Amino acid sequence: MVCKTIYIGSNPIETSNFPLSINPLLITLNFVNLKVKFFKPIVFLLSTVLISFIAKPDISNFSKVSTTTYSEQIASILYANCTGCHHTGGIAPMSLMNYQEAYNNRNIVQGAVLSGDMPPWPPDTNYSRFRHERILSAQEISLIDNWVNTGASQGDSTVAPPAPNYNLTNSDLGQPDLTLSAPVYTSNAFIDDDYVCFTIPSQLIANKKIRAVEVSPGNLGIVHHCLVYIDPTGNSSIGITNNCMGPSNGVLVGEFAPGSLPITYPGDNNMAFGMEFPANSNVILAMHYPYGSLGMIDSTKVHFYFYPDQLNLFREITIEPIIQDFGFCVPPNQTKTVNASYQFPISSPPLSMFGVFPHMHLIGKTINTYGLSLSGDTTKFVNVPNWDFEWQGAYHFRKMKKISPGTTIKASAYYDNTSANLHNPNTPPQTICAGFNTTDEMFVIYYLYTPYMTGDENLNLDSLTQSGLTTIRNQNKISLNIFPNPINQLFTVQSDWRFKDIAKIELYNINGQLIFYENYSSNDLKPFKKSFDVSKISSIKKSNVYLLRIYNKQSEVQYAKLITN
Repeated sequence: MVCKTIYIGSNPIETSNFPLSINPLLITLNFVNLKVKFFKPIVFLLSTVLISFIAKPDISNFSKVSTTTYSEQIASILYANCTGCHHTGGIAPMSLMNYQEAYNNRNIVQGAVLSGDMPPWPPDTNYSRFRHERILSAQEISLIDNWVNTGASQGDSTVAPPAPNYNLTNSDLGQPDLTLSAPVYTSNAFIDDDYVCFTIPSQLIANKKIRAVEVSPGNLGIVHHCLVYIDPTGNSSIGITNNCMGPSNGVLVGEFAPGSLPITYPGDNNMAFGMEFPANSNVILAMHYPYGSLGMIDSTKVHFYFYPDQLNLFREITIEPIIQDFGFCVPPNQTKTVNASYQFPISSPPLSMFGVFPHMHLIGKTINTYGLSLSGDTTKFVNVPNWDFEWQGAYHFRKMKKISPGTTIKASAYYDNTSANLHNPNTPPQTICAGFNTTDEMFVIYYLYTPYMTGDENLNLDSLTQSGLTTIRNQNKISLNIFPNPINQLFTVQSDWRFKDIAKIELYNINGQLIFYENYSSNDLKPFKKSFDVSKISSIKKSNVYLLRIYNKQSEVQYAKLITN
């Protein structure tokens, strides 16, 4: 990409070549929207006052237990879906880490889940499904509603699950393989936002393969966005570059925005997905500090986790803004639909679509994208029916989607520049055109893909365990044991999850094929422990390695390898 400088007013702003190779995600979140976030609890409180006027989910098929308690039902739901943000030091306005905190905020929680505001998950799950979805089932919503309506009792505290441990000072993923720190920086954002790039030498002496990237802001109150790039040439100037919205020769490998999680790729010793980190590369942190943060100090860190140097098969992910349109305007008091498309050449090789990252600004309302093959087959990528500027990110498919040569990528976005749009940055409405400022608009969709291999569309990405490859720890420090292991005929699976919390158990061969599963529904409060007979699992062969996965009812997963003699 070629770097160029554009001017907004008298201020030079460095960006990549416009419009074909721009980095449109560099301007994503600003202090205007930060202030909106502070008002969300008020919205939730209003929703509880007006709860009788809100269309509730259809939960009639789920019978309410006679007494729903925090310890037996609610704590596990909050820990799995809410406390990642709602903990002391988190980005959310209140903590929900214990019974007293949940009780004190019970009406806010009830209103938020009944209205669908929380947990935030913009994609339409009837259109496409993704890994790590933040959604509540109708039964979970019913339990929360019933708990509040019946007095929000604590119940027997001895049966409550242990609270997750959120690391406020170090990495949530465990000991990183490489940590790079930006210099201590004082924000210059007074009237305008402050965009600055920190270029840091990696000092790597050998090529590495990235399996996870985690951004750790030094000051959560003012870091509204950070994009992590690698300059594989190592030629970029070390130090601080002001009025910088990203490098001209960088490869995007990570990002941070409020509510986002560390980027982790699936992989095991047989097949691993990720990105290359060449030796002697520089790392560039493209920071966005919102206006109003003048004089505040930050020093953000980025943690890298690597695969072992020797892997049987490493598959690199490419991230590109295949869809983008910077030639539209929306007049005041009008709405507008913008369409875009891109056709892959017929001579191009087939691809496997790994994920998608849609992006708009404040007056965006809906965005949709899909693929249309030459034979007329439609491949759905993502549909966001109610765009929320504060909650956006990269969505990874549960199974990759094959993109045949000649496929056309189609996308559509809808914008509402009327006074009825509560997110409109202008009162009264003014003409808004595509541009770089948050109060401008964008229509950009990043696509994550890799060259196609036979069987990709059937590969369950979650079946690729990451245990044993690096020191990434399970945040809740939960153990899963198989004994004896290696096994001959009988073996026992033991977890410190309670039997009542277990949803299912699955067994995969080394090709990622599911060969055995069992579903569970139990009220037993004891830790899960169950024995199995190899002779009754016909697909198990001698002298092979298998992956055993156990799911709880919050869709969390434990992994363990099973070896047969």
